[in-house]
Amino acid sequence: MKVAEGVSKEDMPFHHFRVSTDTEKKHKKFESPRKRANKMMTRITKESQERRHKPEVHDVKFRVGDAIELTMIEQGGVNSNETEKIRGVVLGMDKRGLGTGFYLRDVVFGEPIDRKIPLYSPLIKDIKVLEENFVFKKKRKVKRAKLYYLRDRLPQETRVTKW
Repeated sequence: MKVAEGVSKEDMPFHHFRVSTDTEKKHKKFESPRKRANKMMTRITKESQERRHKPEVHDVKFRVGDAIELTMIEQGGVNSNETEKIRGVVLGMDKRGLGTGFYLRDVVFGEPIDRKIPLYSPLIKDIKVLEENFVFKKKRKVKRAKLYYLRDRLPQETRVTKW
């Protein structure tokens, strides 16, 4: 579309050619309360995650199928010194903001135990990745988001004992 040479853009009848001036009132876009509340909750969740951020815990990158070692407070709350080490295989992850957690399967005295551990819990002191792709021994990739089928296998297959 050509602009006519004799007519200025301000004089043209189409509104999309109109040049805004500083004297005009800026129109604020309507935000529905539902969307605004959703944005507020997202911001609050992100701020609380940053407040609870511990580099030794939350900066560790682990995936489903990895063997990890977790240092947790056993009893007595956050100020207690009684810690326990849990070794196991990550069966799955639930990513839900502050409710993010992962399923850990470990074998204790020959009995398999599945636990859902919240990632942002103040009881977690340290996470170490012992071996990546522990399930397939690095022969092939893990192509599932949840490895619940390992519950049907023998407990010795998911036992982490090397370290």
